[in-house]
Amino acid sequence: MKQAQKLDFVDGLKVLSCLMIFNFHFINFFYCGFYSLLPADFHTQVVEMFVGSSPLNLIMGGKFGVRIFMTISGFFAGYRFFVTGDKSSLSSGVVKKYFRLVFPIITANIAIYAMMKLGLFLNDDASVIIGSQVFVGNYNQFVPSLFAAIWEAVWGCFATGANQYNGPLWFIYYEFFGTILVAAILSLLGNSKARYAAYVLGAVLTIRSDFLPFILGAVVCDLTYRPPIWLSKISEKKWLMWLLLLLGVFLGSYPPIGERLEGTVYAYIPAKVILYYIIGASCVLYAVLHLKATHKVLGSRVLTWLNTYSYGFYLTHFLVLCTFSCGFYLAFYQHMNYHLLAVLNYILSFGLTVFISFLIHKFVEIPGMKLANGIAKKLCND
Repeated sequence: MKQAQKLDFVDGLKVLSCLMIFNFHFINFFYCGFYSLLPADFHTQVVEMFVGSSPLNLIMGGKFGVRIFMTISGFFAGYRFFVTGDKSSLSSGVVKKYFRLVFPIITANIAIYAMMKLGLFLNDDASVIIGSQVFVGNYNQFVPSLFAAIWEAVWGCFATGANQYNGPLWFIYYEFFGTILVAAILSLLGNSKARYAAYVLGAVLTIRSDFLPFILGAVVCDLTYRPPIWLSKISEKKWLMWLLLLLGVFLGSYPPIGERLEGTVYAYIPAKVILYYIIGASCVLYAVLHLKATHKVLGSRVLTWLNTYSYGFYLTHFLVLCTFSCGFYLAFYQHMNYHLLAVLNYILSFGLTVFISFLIHKFVEIPGMKLANGIAKKLCND
């Protein structure tokens, strides 16, 4: 029986996705013209239009980054099964999922509640001056309730995607049920060719939702570790895999606004933005899995280290932006060049988010994972 290995390069891809998400939100706060492509929102003469309407916008491709996250989750939901044939990994993975996710969410939501009570959410004040109020000014501008914050963390975000307190929590609904969906398909049909029909049916039924990337992630895993002979031969052609990677990157670089693209290469492509991101994420993941030249870069020590804290980073980065980043801007915007202030703000905000993520990982996530493993072992053995 083969052994599942740690795929550091896939984790590295997940870190790059996390950086894209952070960049997307930071830019929406301080350079929303990159997203809106409206001259009234620009803080530069030409940079925002040029970058925002070209493949360079991938740097801030947060919506694409989320779909890469989802695709990787679908991939890992089936990874151990496809490599080892052990179906118990599917059920144990589902049991572990909730307990691994929930404790950092509770921690983040309690912190958000406390900061709202203290009046530290300054995104509305800052956005009025910056000109980004329509994008970020309305977050967390309500009277907070500790009970509501905890309820959102332990149930709401899982059951309905509730994210009133922590905007990025909408992702948890798809992460939780997307993993269950993949586990259910593979538990029932994992060793049967009928699973291919289930993939197709699942893709058709979820084509307008964010459950699709989870199914495609499982397909990528299946076709990588149990490929038909003809596909194995195709995947060995490195030039073809590089083209697939470039295609995925191009699809992922489609401007998220989906409009005002006259004069750009995207003007000739129908605006099916999220579908492009989902397909692009699958292309990128499949290509990376078959291009060893990418493994060393994506599996570097820096990215591997950052991956350890990627979940906490995702949960807390928006909190940092709404409080510290906006507060830093309000404190210095009258005394410093706007662009220099933005650079300093980015560096400090990123560093603070990493530090908070480290604390969450050490004191919340690790104990939560131990508890999840213990519960899964007990339930699955029973």
